[in-house]
Amino acid sequence: MTTSYISSINLWNAPRTGLARLQTDLARANTEIATGRYADIGLALGTKVGTSLGLRQQGAEIDALKDGNGVTALRLKTSQSALAQMQSAADTLLQSLVGQPEGQRAAVAVSAGNQLPTLTAALNTAVAGQYVFGGINSGTAPVADTAIATLRSGIAADFTTFFGFAPGSPAAANASAAQMQTFLDTYVAPRFADAAWAGVSAASGAVTSRISLSETVATGASADAQPFARLAMAYIVSTDLGLSSFSTAAQTVATSRVIGLLGEGSGGLVSMQADLGRSQALITAANTRLDAQKTLLSSAVGDLEAVDPAEAKTRVDTLTTQIQMSYALTSQLRQLSLVNFL
Repeated sequence: MTTSYISSINLWNAPRTGLARLQTDLARANTEIATGRYADIGLALGTKVGTSLGLRQQGAEIDALKDGNGVTALRLKTSQSALAQMQSAADTLLQSLVGQPEGQRAAVAVSAGNQLPTLTAALNTAVAGQYVFGGINSGTAPVADTAIATLRSGIAADFTTFFGFAPGSPAAANASAAQMQTFLDTYVAPRFADAAWAGVSAASGAVTSRISLSETVATGASADAQPFARLAMAYIVSTDLGLSSFSTAAQTVATSRVIGLLGEGSGGLVSMQADLGRSQALITAANTRLDAQKTLLSSAVGDLEAVDPAEAKTRVDTLTTQIQMSYALTSQLRQLSLVNFL
């Protein structure tokens, strides 16, 4: 016959054996109460964890699109403001010229001297370190002062070559209207054609942005667009050719061209604003759809990962009671000693 023995230390350690597990379960239950989802998604969902991760990835993609749409909306708003400023300046000069007799338009046109720097400053508008009219090349100022200076110097050189005198010379009074027309058509206009103006502008194409899971739209204007070239030509012709020195007939040819350029440029800016406005509307609609999609995804994730708060609270209370009982039993066992019974 074999007898067994009872060790005091075994009795002391017995309640502590499961204490670590109880504490781990309690921490997990508290986490589930705080977050509202399973503490260990993989353990709780098993093979369905892939579905949960996929839904969360789609939700993260929607959040990224919403953030990108916020930046894009700011760029569009800034672009619209700059376009409105340029259009207002062009319309103001246009109204001033149209309201004057032909013989006095040249004097009014000289007032456009400040409009070219204003135009280039607007084209170089930046937001968050990005030039809104830079197109794809948004990290570089679209229209550098040196490029405009080179353009004006080239036109001045062409003027001297064609007429035989510098702008503002008294000899301009003898130039004919036909000569002015030829100069504008042959020397000035080609410098503002698509290819030539693209050489002045450092912009590169228009920006397109992905605004939803399946939608991409144009979300910016580029400084190499022709409306800007038209306005730049109008301002340079108004100020750099010394129009007041020419005969009334030659002045009429030049100012009529300026009026036409201002009208074309302003109309082009209106079209660009309309295009950007449509893009803004599309972004607003896309954000609404993204919000709805995110709500559905969040609901689906919740169905998979959400815990029952009442059940989790019951589990916390039960585990807390078990841990307290373990501590109490351990304390009582530590007080057992044969010395107390001798």
